Amino acid sequence: MTVKALQTDEEFHRYVSFGHEVYDQNPYWVPPNAEYVVSLLNRSSPVAANAKVQPFWAEVDGKVVATLTAVIEEAYNLRWNEQMGHLIFFEALPDHQEAVSELFSAACDWLKEFNCRIARSTLLISWQLPITIDAYDSVPTFFHTYNPPYYHSYIKNAGFMTERGAVQYQMEFTPELADRYRQMVEKCVQSGVTLRSMDFDRLEEETAAFQEISNDAFSEHWGAHPLSVAAMRELTFGLKDLLVPEFIVFAEADGQIAGVVYSFPDLNQVFHKMRGKDLENNLEEFQQLVQQVDHGALIIIGLRKKYRGRGINLALAAKSYLAMIERGYKTGSYTIVLDDNWRSRRTAEKLGGRVTRNSVIYRRELA
Repeated sequence: MTVKALQTDEEFHRYVSFGHEVYDQNPYWVPPNAEYVVSLLNRSSPVAANAKVQPFWAEVDGKVVATLTAVIEEAYNLRWNEQMGHLIFFEALPDHQEAVSELFSAACDWLKEFNCRIARSTLLISWQLPITIDAYDSVPTFFHTYNPPYYHSYIKNAGFMTERGAVQYQMEFTPELADRYRQMVEKCVQSGVTLRSMDFDRLEEETAAFQEISNDAFSEHWGAHPLSVAAMRELTFGLKDLLVPEFIVFAEADGQIAGVVYSFPDLNQVFHKMRGKDLENNLEEFQQLVQQVDHGALIIIGLRKKYRGRGINLALAAKSYLAMIERGYKTGSYTIVLDDNWRSRRTAEKLGGRVTRNSVIYRRELA
């Protein structure tokens, strides 16, 4: 058994393709965007531009049995004054505990070379959302990933402990709920707040505004770190052809942007149905499936401090969900929310949401 630190794009592509071996017989897995993951591993993506990144894999008798990537995100450590390293993109075949433990040890040793004192596993904002502890019989929503139940034993046997829990809410759209959303929007507008959709004709300016308000709104949010405009462009320009402008809403008050909500069609519905097919050679089918999506995912809702407590957060989400309903969507999700973020959890509940998926973030002391 050996653990190898990967260096070449050829190895990075092999790393990404390993997921197909893990999930070959799993009906709920959605393959990642291979080129995008490789751009993170080789740091060509703006998201990874200022990070230290080292992918690893473990081999047994020359066969890859597990993968893991160590990341040191300088922006995170500067914000929180921590010596934190992150371990993400973990995948592994069953019945390889020794190899997995050696893999995590090698990644942790690499982090310690850069004076990291803590390793956090399964969450790094803008890279990976935490892994699930339930809902194993359903396809995850877009930006979320699937994992088998045995991953948790692997990670804990590698010396990690549970650090935080998180939840995903889901709303079943009904006429009664749509009426509630309209009332939320109307109340907010009557208070002098303007709600508007993202203007795709001014996407550069809108992206800069999106980045500024998001960094301000999440400046004290656990686990978050500031993102550059170039990184935010991945969410706007990078996904432009698949976004719905009406799903992305800005709130303006007192002459400035007070908050933002970022939602999109649940493209995992499409990628799941296209699993095993070459998208470039099946574009017509892909586009048809995009039009059939009936679930929307809200993943960012941020409000400046001084505008909180006025119902603007509810109105932002409500307007986004109303746009989904107008397109015939049956459900919407609200994610991801830390277990103890009661402000956000109460917002989700007022919007008609109920918890449908739970996830977990792990931590290991390296000192």
